[in-house]
Amino acid sequence: MMEKSVHTGQVALIVVLIMTVVSAMAVSVASRSTLETRIQQMNVENLEAQLTAQSGLENAVAKNQAIPDGTLGEGKTYSVSLSDVGAMGISSETISAGETFEVNLEGSVGVTGVKIYWKKAGGSSTPAIFVSDIRETQIVDYAYDTNGSNGFSAAGAGGSVDGVTYDYATPAPIAIDSIVSKKLRITVLGASALLGIEPIGGIFPAQTSKFRAIADVAATDQKVVRYGIEYVESKTDQLPSVFDNVLFSGGSLVQ
Repeated sequence: MMEKSVHTGQVALIVVLIMTVVSAMAVSVASRSTLETRIQQMNVENLEAQLTAQSGLENAVAKNQAIPDGTLGEGKTYSVSLSDVGAMGISSETISAGETFEVNLEGSVGVTGVKIYWKKAGGSSTPAIFVSDIRETQIVDYAYDTNGSNGFSAAGAGGSVDGVTYDYATPAPIAIDSIVSKKLRITVLGASALLGIEPIGGIFPAQTSKFRAIADVAATDQKVVRYGIEYVESKTDQLPSVFDNVLFSGGSLVQ
């Protein structure tokens, strides 16, 4: 009888151990399932916030106006701000060698000249610039590099525009005729560059419109998922540089 009792106790112990292992596995699976469900839910909420912001942005761009309190349904709201940029000065993104950047001058107020700043955007080569003052009946050209050789004028010391510091600048402002000057076309030569353009004596017309959309989507646990997106639209209808090459070099587009 004693031996049977010992065997019974061993079986009971094994059963308890098996139940413990099974319970631990069940808890682990349940925990993992809950985590995966929450991750999927967060992904859905983030996507809803992104789509809400994009929808609000597209609505504002189509209407060309700010939308302070838009909604796409319960728990999905957005606001879109609109601001004009470039009247007091312009700072460009990276412009590759051979590409152009245009500044609209029509509608300028009191501008008597334009000073152009630049610096290299990586690499060891130093960029030069070729500037065209496009007027009603003629084009006036200027060329600047760092040493003033081969028909180029020597650049002057740099400065700051719109919070960005540049290494070089035109030695003096380029004179602008506010009546006949329509735009400045700046071509970067030799290496990629960042440009800064400063109006002298007045202000430019706005060069770009900046739309900024922020969406809030109600999430679980009384939280809110927020997503922001920004879109900048040129007011000068500037075309990519490839179109310059096609229109003015006699070349053609080949797909």
